[in-house]
Amino acid sequence: MTRRTAVIEEFDDDTDLPLPSRPLNTGPRGPLLEEIGHSDEEDSDSESDDASALGQASQSQSPFYAPTSSGQSQGQPSNTVTDITPYKKWTCIYPIYIDAKRPYGTGERRIAREKSVWWPLSKDIADATSRLGLGTLHEVQKSHPRDWENPGRVRVQWKKDGRLMNPAIKTKKQLLEMISFQIQRIKQDNIPRPPYVMTPPPVSVAQPAIKPPTSAKGKQKSKAGSGVAVQLSKSSQQRLPTPPQPLPALANRVSPYSPALPTGMLIETVKAGMSAQEPGAGAAPGQPGIQKGKRKVLRVRG
Repeated sequence: MTRRTAVIEEFDDDTDLPLPSRPLNTGPRGPLLEEIGHSDEEDSDSESDDASALGQASQSQSPFYAPTSSGQSQGQPSNTVTDITPYKKWTCIYPIYIDAKRPYGTGERRIAREKSVWWPLSKDIADATSRLGLGTLHEVQKSHPRDWENPGRVRVQWKKDGRLMNPAIKTKKQLLEMISFQIQRIKQDNIPRPPYVMTPPPVSVAQPAIKPPTSAKGKQKSKAGSGVAVQLSKSSQQRLPTPPQPLPALANRVSPYSPALPTGMLIETVKAGMSAQEPGAGAAPGQPGIQKGKRKVLRVRG
């Protein structure tokens, strides 16, 4: 009986592959592979970085961006979110909530004026929440009904599974104050400082006398109408402060997607949509393009 020879394969590779001289595949999160060296200076730098990191409240995160009508987002296209269903329960924050020019107690400004800022932008809010270590979704084309000229909305996750993302933020009011404080650290010119220059008091307009109705239903309508008039007059009597002069440029006061800008993201998107709807504009006669429709004339003989 013959024995089979057992074949044993051994692989011995002593080849040393050199590391690349420069980082490879550099992306938004840094290089995937880079050469690492050891020195005493780097050790001291790393220790100082660790000490400074311990002093911060939390680690900053890069904000996500909701899709826009043009298919692109402002800032980082790699962080674009196509489905915002998981972010529906996050807290929505508009720039009007921390705007020093807005009145308090009417659903607009929600913190004290000295803790708010002049000309807040949604991008500043998104950057502030990311520095606080909170989940951030920036929706650049959403706007508050009372602040249509400054669009932008930020969804913030400051609670996760019933736990606080940042121990220093326990309520929504503290969240707005911390966001405004982060913006004040960067834009110190936008900090409101008393004394404020207030707007002149509104001029009261005499309303015409209303005749008393005869029916009972008419009396109920008149009472309801008078209550609405009194409520509007009380809200319009608030005197608001005016921002310091000179005012910054309009591009620094509103979002790039604002309809108040003569040139910006919104105008470019509208122009691109109009040009896409007219593919045959300027075509020569006899070529396919936009053609005029037939006119039908109806004549009536009487």
